[in-house]
Amino acid sequence: MPMTFPSHQGLIAPLWRRWPDRFNITALCVGAAMPDIVDGVIGIFRGHFGQGIGHSFLGLAVLGIPMGFALHTLVCRTVFRLTPLQNKGFLAYAWNLGVSTLVEEEKKNRHDSRRYLIIISLILGAFSHLIFDLVSHGHFPWLIPWIPKIPIFPDWWYETWLRIWLPWKPAGRKIGPHAAVWVALSIVGIWMLLCPAVRSWRKGSRSLSET
Repeated sequence: MPMTFPSHQGLIAPLWRRWPDRFNITALCVGAAMPDIVDGVIGIFRGHFGQGIGHSFLGLAVLGIPMGFALHTLVCRTVFRLTPLQNKGFLAYAWNLGVSTLVEEEKKNRHDSRRYLIIISLILGAFSHLIFDLVSHGHFPWLIPWIPKIPIFPDWWYETWLRIWLPWKPAGRKIGPHAAVWVALSIVGIWMLLCPAVRSWRKGSRSLSET
């Protein structure tokens, strides 16, 4: 699965950039992380991590969306308390740009008539996570607990090219076609999220060099 943050948020960035008034940016980003957050919390008590109920329709309805709504509220309150980073590097610039975007978004969406956008955006963000995980992982977990995870791709998709040992996974991490897609989607997601900041950073740097 692509990285919980920032890849999943970057992969759905075209939605809010194309139709900024139809979505709540913060809720989209939070929703895109919820399947992993739900299964991550459950994994602490289960003893191992991986796709489970958090990546199913039932898990999203019962756990993902309610937890996402609470987390959205917490994120919004936290964002309003953040002060700009004073570093002059690109990462600080991108962070400050992202925070200012979220602050402006929440100021705009405080009216009661727009609150429904939070729920819609949480659902769409979470569903986008399921879609991209389906491509990069290859198992269908959407109907857990009624139907267990089942493989949906040809056998070659699940081939193992090599294994990488990890401290928390003695058997090793399988590297194969699905892992290559995971890397590709993760890189694309990060680029899509940071692309506007990269462009404006370059434009600002170019302007300074010309003065």
